[in-house]
Amino acid sequence: MILSVGCTLAYDVLSPTANFTFNILANRDPFQHVADEGIRLTPDVPIGERTATSKGNRVFRVEAPAGPFEVVYHAQAEVNRPAVPAEVRADNPGRLPLSILTYMLPSRYCESDRFAQMAWDLFGKFPSRVEQVREICRWVDATLAYTPNATDSHTSAWDAWQLKKGVCRDYTHLAISRCRARNIPARYVGGYAVGLDPMDFHACFEAYLGGQWYLFDPTDGIAPDHIVVIARGRDAANAALTTIFGKVQVGEIGR
Repeated sequence: MILSVGCTLAYDVLSPTANFTFNILANRDPFQHVADEGIRLTPDVPIGERTATSKGNRVFRVEAPAGPFEVVYHAQAEVNRPAVPAEVRADNPGRLPLSILTYMLPSRYCESDRFAQMAWDLFGKFPSRVEQVREICRWVDATLAYTPNATDSHTSAWDAWQLKKGVCRDYTHLAISRCRARNIPARYVGGYAVGLDPMDFHACFEAYLGGQWYLFDPTDGIAPDHIVVIARGRDAANAALTTIFGKVQVGEIGR
């Protein structure tokens, strides 16, 4: 499936200059081919550096002068993700590659160690690892009420569970925490969700099952082949859309 995605980010730079690192470019991986893309900056400042991380996250850096600053990005991506099978071979947690093992450990926003007994009580009865992940998604979707502005950048999975409300980021952190509590590696995914109207940035996650990563949406709203991945990480701390140094006011964001 070929998807057209993009965003417009507007800022007002209040200091003499500000440095931005943008993580808004469509990822390139075996299941997602970027056919075309473009970046427009206003004012037209040079892009200082482009790089790709070990996770495939593609970032670019710019230095903007004082005043209004706008970034417009567009891309066309061909997405062909594998369907999640009904069953997979069981992974031995103690023999997983070290690069995968890190996604079973607690992290800044995913306190999986605090959910261990609850996760066993709720999901331990399902023998299939695939079904456990699906049940975790159903449970998260039923537990949290989608409530914009109810949480912020400090809210963790445990906080969201206590509040019983949040946004896609909180749904994702809670699902990741429950998966890790069941010894299922899980990682945060930020991307463009074409199924939303209007299209928006969206948080979801991947679970490592039978030697392969599979994409899940814990809000149960967007099909995996309608999501263009931007960034992956242990949680949202590793997948920020922008990192800014300088005094900057965020303007209205369009898509």
